[in-house]
Amino acid sequence: MNVKNFLISGVAGGIVDFFLGWLFYGILLKDVFPMTGTENMTFIFLGCMSLGFLMSFIFSMGETISKCVPGIKAGAGIGLFLGLYSDFFMNVSNPAVNYQNIAIDVVVTLVMSATVGSVIAVVNGKLK
Repeated sequence: MNVKNFLISGVAGGIVDFFLGWLFYGILLKDVFPMTGTENMTFIFLGCMSLGFLMSFIFSMGETISKCVPGIKAGAGIGLFLGLYSDFFMNVSNPAVNYQNIAIDVVVTLVMSATVGSVIAVVNGKLK
């Protein structure tokens, strides 16, 4: 694993994830997922960076993913399972599960992760 590629592409992916989250959840879907006013932006940023580094780590292991389309495919797969994982566990004790919101969140997570995956792959390709 190339540590320089891992760090630079992880930061790039995390920053893209942060701004996509702001676009989707803060602007486009603010009525579906309203803010409570108690959001900790530092934790949101750190969560986005964690996703960027997770995907960068996965992309750097074995055969490096360094092209846009394979990055989109791998990112979408990762996003699908992360979206399902987090939404299932967030609703484990919720007496009134909103299945429509779960589906929307999984799709948004998939799209965001596919985009982050493409950015990480392209950055990996440029750093070769």
